[in-house]
Amino acid sequence: MSCIITRNVIRVVFIVAILFSIVGCSDNDENNTTPSLTSTNVVEVVFSPSGFGDLGYNDIILTGLEESRKRLGFDVMMHVPASVEDGIAIYNKWAQKTAKDERRLFIFASNQYESALRNSSVRPSDANSSVLLYETHEPIDGVYTFRIGMYGAAYLIGAYTALTNKDESDYKAAVLAANPFDRNVDGAAQGFRDGFIEAGGADATISYISDRDGDGYNMPNEAYALCNRLYESGHTFFFPVAGGSNKAVYQFSRNQGVYTAGIDGDMSAYSGLMNCSLVKNIGSATNDFIALWLDKKEIPQHQDFLWDSGYVNVIYCHDWKETDAQGIETFKNNILGKETKYEKSK
Repeated sequence: MSCIITRNVIRVVFIVAILFSIVGCSDNDENNTTPSLTSTNVVEVVFSPSGFGDLGYNDIILTGLEESRKRLGFDVMMHVPASVEDGIAIYNKWAQKTAKDERRLFIFASNQYESALRNSSVRPSDANSSVLLYETHEPIDGVYTFRIGMYGAAYLIGAYTALTNKDESDYKAAVLAANPFDRNVDGAAQGFRDGFIEAGGADATISYISDRDGDGYNMPNEAYALCNRLYESGHTFFFPVAGGSNKAVYQFSRNQGVYTAGIDGDMSAYSGLMNCSLVKNIGSATNDFIALWLDKKEIPQHQDFLWDSGYVNVIYCHDWKETDAQGIETFKNNILGKETKYEKSK
């Protein structure tokens, strides 16, 4: 089996080399001749622009795909385009080809492509080719979609944060969200705020790094500046929901000695003042989807994976322990009801 990586973002080479050195992947410019693939099953992936190296979502997908490739036996082609438009152009070129003796799956590993894909009529013409888009709420004709909802896990983190600081009546937290248009980001932001307030926290401000749709995910300088402003206004806990911009929040936590929570994976290595992390098991969700696809099983056109799916959970970091938050079980028992209510409101 083999994997091929094409991209026009030079800085990802080191990450890719570490993750794929044992399997002999090649890194090729998109204008070069594509090396031959060996499997009859090919998965082609377009990541978000400048996606690798975000210490979270994209890197977790990358690792999960490699584990899945070795376990299930298929070829992989990966692209890290410079823009959404470039990513759509890669897809359009893929869709124009016809599968012969192979089965093909094209994955958009970011909902940044949702609007362009939803407005496009380009779909593969043969039954052996399928398309998957991550993290959208609504079905798209001719495309498989799924999302991992974060409201429930964020609700628990908000409650845990307030309970572990219950002796501070004026304890103020801040959510740093990428933009106000991403419903997945909104779920995490609203969940944290609801849990924090209900557990006795004084305030949980939701602030946005960008006011533009599809933006805010790779803006570390703006995120750091926003942390400064919120810190000066009395906020001493930060919950980031902003993709690659989260790195700046972890850096601010280290520099200023303020507490934070991680997201996407276990982020405890990036700050000693991290109480817990919201873990999205996107690698497992991808593995399970590909396994069903390879076996030609029936797959729902759209799937919502919420708190009870097993694809999202909370882990407690360093010496922070669940028992530090007296009464957390009450909030755990409320998660499904609260999440259901939130989902119905959207």
